[in-house]
Formats: sequence, structure tokens, C-alpha cells
Amino acid sequence: METKEFQSFVFLYTLYGGIIIGIAYDIYRVLRGTRKKEKLVTSLWDLTFLGFVLFVLIWTIFSSNYGELRAYVFIGFTVGFFLYEKILSRLAVAIFLHIKRSLIHFFKTTNSLLLLPFKFLFNLIWYPVSKLFSYIAKKAKKIKKIKKLPKAIISQNKKYFNLIIKKNKNKDKKDI
Repeated sequence: METKEFQSFVFLYTLYGGIIIGIAYDIYRVLRGTRKKEKLVTSLWDLTFLGFVLFVLIWTIFSSNYGELRAYVFIGFTVGFFLYEKILSRLAVAIFLHIKRSLIHFFKTTNSLLLLPFKFLFNLIWYPVSKLFSYIAKKAKKIKKIKKLPKAIISQNKKYFNLIIKKNKNKDKKDI
């Protein structure tokens, strides 16, 4: 038979477990956001959250009363979760959103600062290379035109040669 003190201890322990689940739920909501995402990503987030909740439930139950399931254990989790949601949830979500925005801003700033030398080196190397490539492309166009030149000359000469031959034939016919 369990004593009232032990039952009170287990109830408070599971109450804290419910609060931890509430905090995890608010973190989950902030991380997941309100944007519509792919079903696979949403399912993975849901499974991760469910796994964490199961871990907290099992850990709390086994560390408080050696795995014995009683009604007051489930009542403790439920009351802890709803107390947290009613009293602290709005404040916690605001704090978590501020932390998320601050971290995103920090990483964007850090990322741009860390990439600055690489961007400089890239531009330092790429600018001359791009100029070289454009110069080569222009020369290649000229080379292609020059390469076509003998064919154009030959075709033009054939055309004029044929005209000259026709005129000479016509002239020879008139002379006869």
C-alpha cells in the first residue's frame, strides 16, 4: 500500500512531466511555424514530437513510481499540461519566438560575415576569368567568321565565274 506522501510525490512529479510536455509542445509549435509545409516534413516533425513525449512519459513514470500506472499519474500529466497551457504558454511562445528570430538573425549575420572573405576571393578570381572567357568568345566568333570566309569566296567566285562564262558564250554565239 502506497502512502499519501508517496502518492503526492508521484502526482507532483507527473505534474512536472505535464509541464515539460507543454513546454515541448510550444517549442514544437514555434519551430514548425505556421507555413504550409510538405506532408513528409510535417509527419517527421510530428513523429519527433511524439517520440519526445513518449520518452518524457516513460521516464517520468519509471523514475517516480517504478512504472506503476495509476489514475493519479495520468491526471497529473493532464493537469500539468493544461496548467502550463493556461498560465505560461503565451509568455513561453513569445520568448521562444524571440529566441528563434534572434538565432536566425545571428546566423544570417554570422554567415554573411564568414562568407565575406570567400566572396571577395571569388570575385577577385572570377572577374578576370570571366573577362578572359568573354574575350575568347569574341575571338572565337571572329575565327568562325574567318573560317567561313574561304567558302564564301569560293561560292561567290563560282557564281561570278558562271556569269562570266555565260556572257562569253553569248558573245561567242553572236560573233558566229
